Amino acid sequence: TFRAQNRGGKGVILAHPIRPERNGGPGSGRSEALPRAMRRPGANREACVSEQRFKRLLALDTPAELLRHGASERVLLSGTGEGEAATTLLALARFDGQPVVLLGQRRQTGGLVGPGALREARRGMALAAGLQLPLVLVIDTAGPALSEEAEEGGLAGEIARCLSELVTLEVPTVSVLLGQGSGGPALAMVPADRMLAALHGWLAPLPPEGASAIVFRDTDHAPELAAAQGVRSADLLRNGIVDVIVPEHPDAADEPAEFCRRLARVIATEVAVLRSAPAAGRMTTRLARYRRLGLPPR
Repeated sequence: TFRAQNRGGKGVILAHPIRPERNGGPGSGRSEALPRAMRRPGANREACVSEQRFKRLLALDTPAELLRHGASERVLLSGTGEGEAATTLLALARFDGQPVVLLGQRRQTGGLVGPGALREARRGMALAAGLQLPLVLVIDTAGPALSEEAEEGGLAGEIARCLSELVTLEVPTVSVLLGQGSGGPALAMVPADRMLAALHGWLAPLPPEGASAIVFRDTDHAPELAAAQGVRSADLLRNGIVDVIVPEHPDAADEPAEFCRRLARVIATEVAVLRSAPAAGRMTTRLARYRRLGLPPR
């Protein structure tokens, strides 16, 4: 059973596949079925941050692995898995009893994201709204297709439409940063009610390698610029973009099944909490969150 709690506080770095706990406000709660939350304050958190390596998460098809190991039921809805459509996975799934529409980016199989993949993402959002099911978005992309064809096909407009439709979507939404979150296609999947991140996931409009190439004319300074840009999961947590960090032991690629099951339990907890909150309050909280994002504290 889930009961309402306030979730106004900061996120936590989780030591287990467990729920975060916070106090007061819409979109909050906890699962008595999951183990007690373990927070890592102070020195422990800083140690966890210092251990975070600058690298790509999984050498795996991340949304497919999540479905394979974390979902008790799954029905794939996307196309043949070939061509540009391979950059997006769309499915109906159930995580720990919670039914969702899963919309995932497939960096390993699909490469760069073009306008067609973003149109498919918008179809996934429309499907979730039509079925009145929560939407789970998996972010893992090397960035946009930088080609004349992509630009002429309306890439920039599709990124803008994804942002607009996601932030105003009436169903509960949870974004999961599962690896490389590069460029506009990654940012287009961010404005959800809740955002989770794998420990080694990162998010940036410009990849640190690109920033290093611009500033130093090489890519050797990418880790240094990653820290300066604040793209790593711990930085995103500190800045209020990410709510919960899901740990890797030591890396998700070393324990894909265990990591995906751990992540699935956290997703299920967040979805259940959001479903129990009044829709109007959930939308108000979401809009207020993204209006404040990037502004100095009041």
